[in-house]
Amino acid sequence: MRIDKIEDVIVVLGRKKIVCQKIYDQEKTIYEKQSKELKKLNFEKLFDEILKLKELQKLKSDERKILVFNPDYKTVISICGNDSYYECKHYEKHIQNEVFEKVWKKNNYLKIQKFFDNKVIIPLIGSPFSSFEQNMNDENNYLKKHNIKPLLKGIYWDLNNKKKEFYYSFYQKSTENLEVHLQKDKMMSENYHQLDMNIFPVSEENSIIYRVKIIVANEEKELNRLDILYQYKDGKWIFLKERN
Repeated sequence: MRIDKIEDVIVVLGRKKIVCQKIYDQEKTIYEKQSKELKKLNFEKLFDEILKLKELQKLKSDERKILVFNPDYKTVISICGNDSYYECKHYEKHIQNEVFEKVWKKNNYLKIQKFFDNKVIIPLIGSPFSSFEQNMNDENNYLKKHNIKPLLKGIYWDLNNKKKEFYYSFYQKSTENLEVHLQKDKMMSENYHQLDMNIFPVSEENSIIYRVKIIVANEEKELNRLDILYQYKDGKWIFLKERN
């Protein structure tokens, strides 16, 4: 078998054979389709629909003033190291970064900021294990990269009781800097809400469908988990269904 010919690779997984070239070609086709579609999508209209959800309306009305926001939440999945699928070569390009940049343009974040006009927003972008240090001390953090105004600087006290800075945003004018204290058994000692979102295309042959995952929690527990499909058709985003 020639290792430079990926079409020659056939992996046996139980009783089912996996042809690596077929997987590679499918991934390439899906990427090219989604990348082409992405250029014509209007996500500002999608946010108009998302912000109508009763769960977000309820979150907006809650008295807690701090909202920790992760617009790129990812689920951690445990994968067996012997899974033969991962022996195949996969298509080199990924749509994930392109989708994030298009979905989370400045105007869309400003929609979120204006909607939660009574809350200070602390963006912690990344995996469920993202931290103040990872996301706030980086010169390329989301708020600075997208020139979000007003850009406010707060103080957090880490687990060693050391004073450090971070950036946050607030729709209303504020003369006081936010100060929070990190805590070992939860994100911080102050009362807060956490909003995690993930917006990503679903692979459909003839339809433009995006999956919107939303998790709302407070400092004690998870409150809501939504998994919704929206379809872009005739310049509008149409609610399809909520997944179980």
